[in-house]
Amino acid sequence: MLARDGLVYRCNLKSKKLKGAEGFYNPLAAGDIVEWEEASPGTGLIVGLGKRKNLFWRYNEKGKAIQAIAANMDLLVCVASTALPPFRPRFIDRVSLEPASEKIPFLVILNKTDLGVDKEVRDRMADYRHIGFDTLFLSVKNNEGLDELSAMIRGKTSAFVGQSGVGKSSILNAIEPGLGLRVGEVCEKYERGRHTTVAALMSVLADGNTRVIDTPGFRRLAVRGLDPATLSACFPEMTSLLSYCALGARCMHIDEDACAVKKAVEDGGIHEDRYESYLRIFSELSEEKQYAKKRGNPRKNTFLADEGDEP
Repeated sequence: MLARDGLVYRCNLKSKKLKGAEGFYNPLAAGDIVEWEEASPGTGLIVGLGKRKNLFWRYNEKGKAIQAIAANMDLLVCVASTALPPFRPRFIDRVSLEPASEKIPFLVILNKTDLGVDKEVRDRMADYRHIGFDTLFLSVKNNEGLDELSAMIRGKTSAFVGQSGVGKSSILNAIEPGLGLRVGEVCEKYERGRHTTVAALMSVLADGNTRVIDTPGFRRLAVRGLDPATLSACFPEMTSLLSYCALGARCMHIDEDACAVKKAVEDGGIHEDRYESYLRIFSELSEEKQYAKKRGNPRKNTFLADEGDEP
């Protein structure tokens, strides 16, 4: 759907291949800037894709290609919840790789604080602030944090991502009464959300300048295609230490002697659970690299969202 002069046009691609989106599972994402032409009253044809300043995407395993989700963001917002579903910082750690590597401002929201926030969760949120990420405690039920969030996204294009059931759509509905995004219930037996948002949707708020992108919920975000040797560059708390490792750029921060990163973990400068996330992702990337090498296929810089939960 595109709008011009107050009119809404339902648009299709002019051809199956869209220049600038070759190799994608779906060529367009919410937030894309496109070239189009009117085909008939109320309908149009998309003929070109503008250059993207950034992109949030996943790897579509069925289509074996990158699936574009949100583009041209000023802010990427990762929504987590204290419970139902439970707080899963490893998911946040994986989402943070993309904004850290592409220098996209990143906000971590802890929703459903009315359900209580235990010390471990508070410690993790404090560590995200220490790293340099913005954080916000929020409760839609108690109307807490909504004014602060409104101020943080005002005049920007912000994409909201998170696991199913954390309350992304409920937050946006609370910020903009009448937005009407669909919301779903959480399955308490399995502590998982049910997929309600099936495609990314960008909405323009009443001020006419603020744009929000509501994305489908993920249950787990695995990582594909990054070079494990450069993974530490996606962890802001590690980047300033890399030159102090005895092996320099050759240090993988796993079992090397005189590793500044490992020393920082031992001294409490790097949260041990963040380091555990690094180790798990490094292992996945190393296994994928070996598999790709055996197949003789080139690796792509892709992130894969699948259905398994990871604590």
